[in-house]
Amino acid sequence: MANTFFQFKQFRIDQEKCGMKVTTDACFFGASIVPIQRGRILDVGTGTGLLSLMMAQRTTAQIDAIEINSEAYSQAEANFRNAPWSDQLSVFHTSLQEFQPKARYDQIVCNPPFFVNSFQGKSGNKNQALHANTLSMEDLAHHVASLMDNEAEFWLMYPDQEMQQFIPIALEHGLFPQSQTTLRNTQPGPVFRQIISFGKQPRNLSLNTDVYIKEIDGSYSEAFINYLKDFYLHL
Repeated sequence: MANTFFQFKQFRIDQEKCGMKVTTDACFFGASIVPIQRGRILDVGTGTGLLSLMMAQRTTAQIDAIEINSEAYSQAEANFRNAPWSDQLSVFHTSLQEFQPKARYDQIVCNPPFFVNSFQGKSGNKNQALHANTLSMEDLAHHVASLMDNEAEFWLMYPDQEMQQFIPIALEHGLFPQSQTTLRNTQPGPVFRQIISFGKQPRNLSLNTDVYIKEIDGSYSEAFINYLKDFYLHL
């Protein structure tokens, strides 16, 4: 039986109620985000609260998280309450489409569900976490753009194919790629995740980074260790 929690150096993620557990790519995404140091951050579809907690470890900004699934919402609420930075963190039980904050955000992050028109399993919680039935790319781009301040950043992770589909949709909503990180399992392997930060001002890509998780012998790569050493318990 898998652990019902994931212990990091400075916080713990309880995850027994969540369809999407802590994954290596999500941890890398959280570590790759450069959080703003002041202002307001929004985490869309927070799940366990992983991204919010990884950012809270490195910033004094206020972080709001939203989650549509009731069990994941209660899990994130508990994880936030038990974290050292609980006063920075708030979670709301709502969808992105229905969320109506009082002010715009300076930074938005999202690790969205990405399977489209694919076979769904028996677990409703896991289906909601993995399949894009409740958050289409069009909805994501439209609502994120409306919630962003003019100088804000939007950080997003998708599989490579889905990111190629999302970019033209983002451009239609005035969201322009600013930086890009590609993630591979091993150095010669294919790209399986892309992380892009978007902004409302057109720019050339300021940063294009390629990272692989493991060496051929199965050990973590130096680059991966550098990203996760402040979070993973045994790095």
